[in-house]
Amino acid sequence: MYGKRLIEALLWMVVLIWAGNYTLGKVGMREFSPAAFTALRFAIATPFMFLLLRWREGAVRFSRPDLPRLVVVGVIGVALYQTVFIAAVKYTTVTTASLMLGLSPIFTAFFNALSGHENLRPSYLLGAGVAFAGLTLVISSGPGELGLNAATLKGDILAFIASVLWGLYPVLATPILKKHSALWVTAHSSLIGVAVLLIYSTPDLGSMNWPAVSRAAWASLLYAAIPVTVISLVAWYYGIEKIGANQVMIYMYMITPTAMAIAALTIGETINAFQIIGTGITLLGVYLVKRQPESKRPDQAEAENPAPK
Repeated sequence: MYGKRLIEALLWMVVLIWAGNYTLGKVGMREFSPAAFTALRFAIATPFMFLLLRWREGAVRFSRPDLPRLVVVGVIGVALYQTVFIAAVKYTTVTTASLMLGLSPIFTAFFNALSGHENLRPSYLLGAGVAFAGLTLVISSGPGELGLNAATLKGDILAFIASVLWGLYPVLATPILKKHSALWVTAHSSLIGVAVLLIYSTPDLGSMNWPAVSRAAWASLLYAAIPVTVISLVAWYYGIEKIGANQVMIYMYMITPTAMAIAALTIGETINAFQIIGTGITLLGVYLVKRQPESKRPDQAEAENPAPK
């Protein structure tokens, strides 16, 4: 009983850490560009991932046949996705960003169907329709005339793109996950991703007034690098090891409402009744998409290799 409670506590800790990143990420975005923030975040986090990999598995090397796939996964799943994600956090509300990211399993199932790995079931079509109806209600009930806010439109689009990218990630990573652990894939794809990010963000990093960067911005960066990217992954993998990926996936449903609550309590983000209802409808739609026989779950890779939010 004690062991089960410990695992539950650790997974709730992960939910709180990832949910809090939506709000704390906005602090870092006041002073860092999205590319610079993401490059520094993974430059700090990646060495810790390899230390963890060395501790848990011993071997950290990769074979040449894995390199092309790792490059694709690293560029799309780390460099591109994480940069677009934090840019979305900067330009839109926490509610919209967290809810959009919650739609990624819908895109995973869609890309699995395109690649011939599974067929789109009736429950997928129903769930996708329900989820997007809920999302439409959330966005249309937000601030702005008729619910449309030009100030957040850029962020809304970026959040949608981030969701599509993260939905694609498990499909791209699955061939490597059949040969290596999720931690191995995460560490090596992060190494490739951060190499691309450091090159791409060089102009931003070079133009920054480093002495003027506030403690709050540094705290936001370190929070994203260590608790969000390293500590949470350790707890997440421990939970999978002890209770299985399917049980752990349940906690991912709680990230969006927790992120909304944190934003409302800390930065005064307004949430109305229609947005709460829309969030519930969206999460129901995602549940319908995921509900299928255990042997054919497309989100298994997502559970075993989650995005550090």
